[in-house]
Amino acid sequence: MKKTLLLRQHNCRFSAPNLICIILLLFFLLPAAPAAANKGIYDWAFVSLDYARKERVLQLQRFCERIHKLARQAAEDRMLKDCFLINLAYDQACLQGQVPIALTEKVETLKESFSRYYVDNYFSFYDIVFVNRQGRVIFSLRREYKTRDNLLLTQDNPLSLALRKGSSTEVFVDFHDYGPSREPASFFIEPVLKDQEHVGWIVLQCAINKVNAIFSGTENLGQTGETFLVNQQGLMLTESNFFGSSTILKKKLDDRNIKTKFAEGQGHRAVIDYRGHHALSSFAVVEFMQTQWLVVAKVDRGEIITTHYARHRKYYADRLQQTLDRAPVNSGTSPGAAGSREVLRIDMDEFARAADNEELCTFGIATCTGLIAAFPGKFAYMAHISPIDRIYGFAGTNLLGQIIKKIKSFDIYPCEKRSMVFTLIAPHQESFSAAIDKLVDEGFFLSQINLLYNPTAVSASISYSYSDNQLRTFWKMRPGITPEQFFSQVESVNLGRIIQTVMEEDNEKLTY
Repeated sequence: MKKTLLLRQHNCRFSAPNLICIILLLFFLLPAAPAAANKGIYDWAFVSLDYARKERVLQLQRFCERIHKLARQAAEDRMLKDCFLINLAYDQACLQGQVPIALTEKVETLKESFSRYYVDNYFSFYDIVFVNRQGRVIFSLRREYKTRDNLLLTQDNPLSLALRKGSSTEVFVDFHDYGPSREPASFFIEPVLKDQEHVGWIVLQCAINKVNAIFSGTENLGQTGETFLVNQQGLMLTESNFFGSSTILKKKLDDRNIKTKFAEGQGHRAVIDYRGHHALSSFAVVEFMQTQWLVVAKVDRGEIITTHYARHRKYYADRLQQTLDRAPVNSGTSPGAAGSREVLRIDMDEFARAADNEELCTFGIATCTGLIAAFPGKFAYMAHISPIDRIYGFAGTNLLGQIIKKIKSFDIYPCEKRSMVFTLIAPHQESFSAAIDKLVDEGFFLSQINLLYNPTAVSASISYSYSDNQLRTFWKMRPGITPEQFFSQVESVNLGRIIQTVMEEDNEKLTY
C-alpha cells in the first residue's frame, strides 16, 4: 500500500498490462505463507482479470469511437457525397437507356480518383458501398456486389434487414457472417440527402480482424488466461486461444452463463467454460449504438491453485501428507474382466508406451512408485520407478523426466497439454512431493494429477488400458489385515481437489 501511495505521489502512470505485472510481482515478493494481506488466491486472480478486462474494454471503446467518428466524417464528406450523386445519376441514366458520353467518362475518372481517396482517408473500412433508395447497389469499391444488385431483395441478413427499414438516420449493424466477403463484418449505414430528400445510403464495412487484434494478447494471464468478446446471442466475436479453427461466430457459449452476465452488467463469476474447464471470469457489458457486447477475461481455476501451490510447496507438501494419512482406504471390489488386449509388462526401472490398444501392467510396487501418464483414448505411458530415481532424491534414473520429454516432443501439440492425466501409485509417500513438483515445473496442473495411496498395503500391482481409461490396482495387504489381499478398481484421488480443500480449510478466502 505504501508503495502504491508513493507511486501516486510521483504522478507515475502505468498501462493495465504493467499494473498486472506489478500486482504479480508484489504477490511473488510476499512472505512465503499461504495467504497475505487479507487477500486469498482467488482475490488476487480477480484483480489481474479485472485489469485485463478493463484494458480490453478501454481499447474496444477507443476503437469504436475512432471508427464511428470516421463513419460520421464519411457521411459529411463532400467528395463521397458527390461521388454518390454522380453514380446515382449514372444509374438512373442507364435504366433510361440514355447515358451521355460525358457522364460515362466522368464516372470512370471518378472511380480511379476515389480509390486513391479511399486509401488515403478511409482505409480503416474494408469496403464502401453506395446503395440507392430502392436498395440497388450503384457502386462497390471492392466489387463484391454486381452493379444493380438489390440488397432489399437478398436473403434476410442483418444488413438487408436494416436497409429495408428505410432509415434516414445513421444505423450500426453488428458483426455477422457476410456472404459477399465470406467473413464476418459489421456496417455503418449513413444516409445521403439531396435537397433534403433521402436518396440512398453510404454503407461502410468493418472487418472483424481489427476487433480480434484487440483481444489477441494474453501474456499477463498465464497459460490458460484469455480475453474475448461475445455478442448477445452468445457467439464469440474473437478467436479462442485454444482452438486451431476459427471460433468467430461459430463457437456458442452456454446461454445460462451469457444471459446472466448480460443481465448483471459487470462482475465476477466462477463458470465451467466453453472448453469444459472450471474457470474464474471477470466480465463487463459494453454498449455501442444500441448494440451490446460482453467482454470477458478468464483463467482456469486449476492454474490459479497450481500457481499458489508452487509458491508454497513445503507448506502444502506437509498438508498433503497429513490429508493422505487420515484419508480412509478404499474397500475392495471384484477384479472384473481385463479384456483380450495384448499386455505390455513393465519391470523395475523401465517404462513403456501403449498406443495400439495394448494394456500396460507392472507388479510389486512396494518401495517403488507406479506412474501412469495418459492421454485417455489416445496413448499412455507406464513406469515402474525404483528408489534410485530422481523423484526419490537420487540420480540413478529419471523416468518421469524422460516420459515428459517424449510426450512434449512427439505425442501432443501444446494445445493438448491439458488433456494429459498423471497417476502416481504407491503404498508410501516418499516420491509424491518430488514427482508433483516435477510435473508442476513442466507446466502441468494439480488437477491433472491423481494419487492412489494405501499405507496399509505391502505392495501394489497395476494395469491400465488407455482406450477405455480403465485402471486396476491390486493391493497386497499387510499380515493381519482382512481381507489379506484385495483387488480395487479405484477412482484415484485428484490432487487439485485435495489442495483446494486444504486451502479452504485454511480460510484462504476461496469463496466466489
